Amino acid sequence: MNNNNKKIKNNHKKKSLLLKLIRYIEHRNIKHKENIIKLMLNFNKYKKNKINKLICLMAEFENYKKRIEKNKKLIIETANKNLLLELLSLAEDFKRCFNSKKDKEGIKIINRKLWNLLKKEGIKKIKSKKGDVFNTDIHEAVSIQTIKTTEMKGKILHIIESGYSFKKKIIKYTKVIVGK
Repeated sequence: MNNNNKKIKNNHKKKSLLLKLIRYIEHRNIKHKENIIKLMLNFNKYKKNKINKLICLMAEFENYKKRIEKNKKLIIETANKNLLLELLSLAEDFKRCFNSKKDKEGIKIINRKLWNLLKKEGIKKIKSKKGDVFNTDIHEAVSIQTIKTTEMKGKILHIIESGYSFKKKIIKYTKVIVGK
């Protein structure tokens, strides 16, 4: 049985029950039967009014969620656009650098600009050095090397690639070789 048939059946039951109550009140000699009937009819209208208000409220909430999601996407797109514009500026600097005779100095300037941009966006280098204790929270072992001395066991022998965090969350682990 589909949903509409259930609703029709429920409405029919409610109307039937209401009619039975009205007949019962009419056949008995009950005081204030008109007031009771009016109250019953008003209660039905009141219930429908509350249900309609609830439906409107639910629709407003759905619209609110859609609006928030749209604004969220817009904010992300704007943030990405600003970052891309800065990266395009760096790409243009590279282009000019390759066209000039001062390649090495130009590359140093571009490198500095790139790292300043990353720092401004919240990227931080994870500080690790040779001899630090291997920590799985910030390091990724790409290789384990057997060593003769015990003092370097479980410690970093070489750093292959630096690790980075973004707003206190690690986005790239420091890749290291660990002594065994």
